[in-house]
Amino acid sequence: MDIETIYEEHYYPEKSAKRRKSTVAGYDSSVRLHVLPRWGGCEIEEIDPDELQAWVDSFELPGAAEKAFKCLRQIVRWWAKRKRLRISDPTVYVELPQKPHYAPQTLDAEELVEFQRGFWGHELEAFVLIASSLGSRRGEACAVDLKKDINWKTGAVSLGPSRQCIGGVTETFGAKTDKSNRVGYLPKYVFNRLKQICKGRSGLVIGDLSPDTVARRIKAHCKRNNLPYVSPTNMRHTWATLAIEAGVGIETVAMMLGHTDITTAYEHYIVPRKTICQEAQRAVEKYIFDHAPKPRAMAEAA
Repeated sequence: MDIETIYEEHYYPEKSAKRRKSTVAGYDSSVRLHVLPRWGGCEIEEIDPDELQAWVDSFELPGAAEKAFKCLRQIVRWWAKRKRLRISDPTVYVELPQKPHYAPQTLDAEELVEFQRGFWGHELEAFVLIASSLGSRRGEACAVDLKKDINWKTGAVSLGPSRQCIGGVTETFGAKTDKSNRVGYLPKYVFNRLKQICKGRSGLVIGDLSPDTVARRIKAHCKRNNLPYVSPTNMRHTWATLAIEAGVGIETVAMMLGHTDITTAYEHYIVPRKTICQEAQRAVEKYIFDHAPKPRAMAEAA
């Protein structure tokens, strides 16, 4: 059976029933754009590892190559496992191109305050305050209901569901993982401001806007008013980095971000800024001087 038949008649229907619509849509576009045009008519046994490597190397963007290859690999391995096929896996011989290092853009504490104040009275002020103060994903912040999800006595905010735009239609989907269903707590200054601007309001924090429209309007407002800018996605990176700078443990940051393990927070969300590294060295230096015997010269210098 060829790859296209496996995908259209078996793999795609099963994954569509089990996975979030937004997840399926993202991978389906890569399969239809890259995988099926090249490998759709081939059976698994006909895929030559050298030709597969040449196909991967032909992509201009390493990220696109990796996504397309992983989609094909998943289809191949899923089918072999499902049918108990004892065949050679052609994908094991492929070497993926190295992706350039990505350092997310983040704001420091002063820039964040300027950014938040710059939205005073703006239609998206409530969204900006929530998204930049809770470490939430963009879709999670967009899905916050002012009446249902915020405890106006404690400042607790229920997070997990995500507002996504798929094929031009905006919908709210369930949480990404079990740990994504969580409760965040607003800092006091944000909570007090939200009570002022959201009194009597109900519905989603973004109203009837789509997440993409929200992102565009935030960027345009920052540009017009010469404000520090990060995208809604990088508001999440900003919060995580500031939390580490403030001395919050990585395990707590990962929990508040809704990650299943701390390595995700460390590898993708924490920017090793100068302040973090310097504070770490100050802590180590203090520990050394507090606990190690001091030679006379060091003691006199101290």
